[in-house]
Amino acid sequence: MITVKVTGDGGRTALAGISARMNHPAPVMIKIAELLDDRVEENFANSEGPLGKWPDLKRMRKTRGANPQILVDTSRLKNSITTRHGDNTAEVGTNVVYAAIHQFGGGIDMPARSQRAYFRQDRTGSVGRLFVRKAASNFAQWYSRGAHMITIPPRPFLPFAAGKLQDGVEADILHELAGFLLDKPV
Repeated sequence: MITVKVTGDGGRTALAGISARMNHPAPVMIKIAELLDDRVEENFANSEGPLGKWPDLKRMRKTRGANPQILVDTSRLKNSITTRHGDNTAEVGTNVVYAAIHQFGGGIDMPARSQRAYFRQDRTGSVGRLFVRKAASNFAQWYSRGAHMITIPPRPFLPFAAGKLQDGVEADILHELAGFLLDKPV
């Protein structure tokens, strides 16, 4: 058992201040939510998360930018990140439906299907290997694809995964809390 004896008004005043701040931690929750949001931005910029570097894509889609990044094609997922805070909570997340498959990984069952593929045929009659838009095509072919599974590895962009916080996040949160409780600018 630990016993603490406080003598003097300075100690009592300090403890009363800490107690009052513990009863109303909303201001520090705002700071923690901002901290989590900053970490998510860093994760997208560095293509990494709490499990380390994100696995590369098997094939990189043509993207709008010069340097394609994993999980950043249209920036919809990246721009959907929001924070929320309350009296005792700080949250970061997204409402994009496909975010969960990227955060946790998993499999997608693809049903069997037939569809028409459009290609560009050159003057010699040879057909290119790349698909083109219907409007740019001068050759089309039907093909069928059997049912198959697409496996997506986890690429956690939020600062927590597999039951652990990303390195440094816990220390940053504790630093914010300590500054708040001790009534020091953080």
